[in-house]
Amino acid sequence: MLSFLPELPDPALRQPLTVAAIAPLYLSFYALAVLSILPNTFVLKLSLLPFIVWQAWRNAVGLDFSMGLAEWIGHPNRDRLRFWNMSFLV
Repeated sequence: MLSFLPELPDPALRQPLTVAAIAPLYLSFYALAVLSILPNTFVLKLSLLPFIVWQAWRNAVGLDFSMGLAEWIGHPNRDRLRFWNMSFLV
């Protein structure tokens, strides 16, 4: 089963957490919520699911939450905030 999962990227290459990076994931969640209200949209919801899973995987392994948080609060050193990567992943 592990052969189906893509390789994990190098942690040094992670991008900082920004609104633009997570916007597609939240917009797809919103679209799924709208589709859940409308009748007869099961096929559309099912077709949106792989995109949501791919976006969640991309955000979990490709974004550095500690770097984004350090920039947001103005902290000069992101090493002390590195535990946020694991807490957001879990």
